[in-house]
Amino acid sequence: MDQNTGSRRAELIGDTLRRFVRRGARANLSKLLGKTRPEDVALQFRRLTPAEQLTVFQILVTDYPEGSGAVLTELESPQQQALLEELSPQQIATVLDSMSVDDAVSLVESLPPELHDKVLEVVDLKDLAEVQTHLTYGDDTAGRLMVPEYVALSEDKTVGDAIAFIQQSTELDNVFYLYVVDRDGHLVGVTSLRQLLLSPPDKTLDLVMTRSIIKVNTDTDQEEVAQLAARYNLLAVPVTDEANILVGIVTLDDIIDVVKEEATEDIFKMVGTTDDELVYQDRSFRVAGFRLPWLLVNMVGLLLAGMLIEHFQVTLKEALFLLTFVPVIMGMGGNIGSQTATIAVRGLATGRVTLGEGGVRTFLWQQLKVGAILALACSGVVALGAFLLERQLAYAGVVGASMFLAVVLASVNGAIVPVIFDRLGIDPAVAAGPLVTTSNDITGIVIYFGLAFFFIDVLVR
Repeated sequence: MDQNTGSRRAELIGDTLRRFVRRGARANLSKLLGKTRPEDVALQFRRLTPAEQLTVFQILVTDYPEGSGAVLTELESPQQQALLEELSPQQIATVLDSMSVDDAVSLVESLPPELHDKVLEVVDLKDLAEVQTHLTYGDDTAGRLMVPEYVALSEDKTVGDAIAFIQQSTELDNVFYLYVVDRDGHLVGVTSLRQLLLSPPDKTLDLVMTRSIIKVNTDTDQEEVAQLAARYNLLAVPVTDEANILVGIVTLDDIIDVVKEEATEDIFKMVGTTDDELVYQDRSFRVAGFRLPWLLVNMVGLLLAGMLIEHFQVTLKEALFLLTFVPVIMGMGGNIGSQTATIAVRGLATGRVTLGEGGVRTFLWQQLKVGAILALACSGVVALGAFLLERQLAYAGVVGASMFLAVVLASVNGAIVPVIFDRLGIDPAVAAGPLVTTSNDITGIVIYFGLAFFFIDVLVR
């Protein structure tokens, strides 16, 4: 199906859905929902009013409980909250019970505190034992992500036994690998389905399995899980407890969700806010509270920069024409520093930049070279502009040299600050926002006016 055909089909589903809802044609609406994939239904929710969304979702809960959980998983946080607030305790329990354990836990934990507490009050988690167990694991860990449905057999079973067992496991959706355990449940090996099919049926699993296993612990950070899956091209990652007993797997769909979540989180942090904005986007004061701290930090830095300008303005009062290029030097230093910091943050997040001594040195050297090339280009252009404006070589030289030094130092600053933050155990994404930009602004001013002060006698002739 090409993109245009898919778009027309989605538009047709949305129009039909809206028409049935507004006509009150419940029977027709139920039939349409039964024939439409949950992902497509969720996509059309944005075209419905809140009241219409609730009508559609309540029909899903009643007629297609399995689909209701899948639809809710695909919705944005505000839509999820609005629907859950209108459902009865029994309906909420039905929806959570229809979802996979990891999705149910993720949904409950993403809710605002008041709604989170309400859901836990109205839903007896004793009836959802697996959800209750998952909630005992730390936030953003493999334990929270894992699903308890996997295929595991003892190492003395034969390949034929394994194939027969998989054929009978009709309720399992994500069978990518067969995990091999000993008689006590300890994970000792893994084999792919392809390897099973290519092996003689009478061979035991301990002879065909791979003993070198990429695995994680229940308290492993979810970002590390995603990095391992990406590095080794895994479709699922086994999760063990402290005794090396297999307790679950993290599947590809959850790994993709983690990558998206971590990238979103980094983007928000780099602009000085938090992804909680998605949860509280209808509460202006709450959202402003998320943004204000970093803006205040940025403002303090800019006030410091203003004080420096004021100081140098008194000293260089006979050369006030120097102020012309202050915004240019500050802006270029901030921009290039932010670019480098963004590359550093993503490199650290994806493992392309390692904290080993050689990895950091290589990255810093590369960014220094890139910064020098950019600095040469920018300083040449700005020096030419300064000469055309004032017809003075000394002025052009000061402006060009200031731009060169500011850009080079901004590149180094943008590369090294996220690395330092990472070494200190602080999320490096924080460094890519106002901190790097403000520090580069201050550095640019000091360099520019420092050089101007040094050559003041030449500039005012």
